[in-house]
Amino acid sequence: MMTEQDPDEDQSDLRYRVRLLIHHPNMDPSRITKALGITPHLSVMAGGERRTRTGAVLPGPHAFSIWSYSFSVEGKRHFFSDVERMADTLEPHKDLLAEIDSSGGSINLIFDLPGDVNLGSELGWREMARLADLHVVLGIEVFPDFR
Repeated sequence: MMTEQDPDEDQSDLRYRVRLLIHHPNMDPSRITKALGITPHLSVMAGGERRTRTGAVLPGPHAFSIWSYSFSVEGKRHFFSDVERMADTLEPHKDLLAEIDSSGGSINLIFDLPGDVNLGSELGWREMARLADLHVVLGIEVFPDFR
């Protein structure tokens, strides 16, 4: 079992990002926004124009709809503590998540971790069961150049 953080430990470098990422073959992302009541950081409709981060147009349309929301956390080592927070947010929308999954979409909860800081966490079986019940896939990505 993970132990609590040492109160004397310097926590200024502890940081991570939590992303909720939904892909779907053709669902309108505005439907997801309205249902969840969360303003996404990225929202694109299948068939829409593709652009780079700087706004340059890319060839071809988006192959699928994307909806993504993220938030950053600083000063915490145990990143899985945010699973419960996200499950609480998603549970009232269980039917929509099941529809997304059954119609070819995916719901991903992704933890983006820095590659230069020691972070660790455990995900208990109850939290795993909650995510499974919501059709949510759990992901972890490590970025050596996080900032």
